[in-house]
Amino acid sequence: MTCIDTHAHVFSKHDQCLQTARYTPNYNATAQDYISRLDELGFTHGVLVQPSFFGTDNHVMLDAIQQYPKRLKGIAVVEHTASLDELKALKAQGIVGIRLNLFGLTVPVLNTPEWNTFLTHLETLEWQLELHAPPAYLVIVLPLLNQYHLDIVIDHFGRIDPIKGIDDPDYQTFLDLLNVEKHWIKVSGFYRLGALPVNIDIAQQAFNLLKNKGFIHRMVWGSDWPHTQHEAKMSYQLVLDTFRKIVPDIEEQKMILGENASRLFKF
Repeated sequence: MTCIDTHAHVFSKHDQCLQTARYTPNYNATAQDYISRLDELGFTHGVLVQPSFFGTDNHVMLDAIQQYPKRLKGIAVVEHTASLDELKALKAQGIVGIRLNLFGLTVPVLNTPEWNTFLTHLETLEWQLELHAPPAYLVIVLPLLNQYHLDIVIDHFGRIDPIKGIDDPDYQTFLDLLNVEKHWIKVSGFYRLGALPVNIDIAQQAFNLLKNKGFIHRMVWGSDWPHTQHEAKMSYQLVLDTFRKIVPDIEEQKMILGENASRLFKF
């Protein structure tokens, strides 16, 4: 049975990171390490996501996919000025979408000719656009993307503010903007919402709200391995166990880990 982890990162402590990176790893999380985790817990496939500290240099992720081309795909980070030929070259190497990680950045102005060209390229390639952004950014960006025929994937429940919680007006607006024909939600990174292993309240509330909005067929799971900046408290097994607490229904677990993810990532 197909079982997919849709969000993980690979790197080593020797890799070249951006000088401006807010965080750089001091340990190794290799493709072999990741595949071992998948094998241990019965996952057939994984999706690698370009970490912010590598910027637009995707070669570490591409090398990992090349080692396991039947099991791994990737979400890249590129300049929005990238040409269609450059993007096609990435597609040939197992890339299936682009990530916009907006933490620490200003909101991009998406209604410019350059962005229009770029987003049209993504349509041509039938790629997804993954958004990692706080709710205050999402409410600005999502309406500007409505004109494009793209799968929009929202990281980590929409990164609810741990202080403002579910009732944050921006998060409530974000929920109102969601469209089950266009948007997908990653049930992931619960510990990035200010929650400790014994406190999954925010993630649980978010899951229930999204389920009530009809998103049970548009949710996928990601381990967020190796849980950067939370390594001391997290493990792959703990994150998977916590997912099963957030989503207690076994059939819904199977749907999120299998059918939904297969449909989105075309495994």
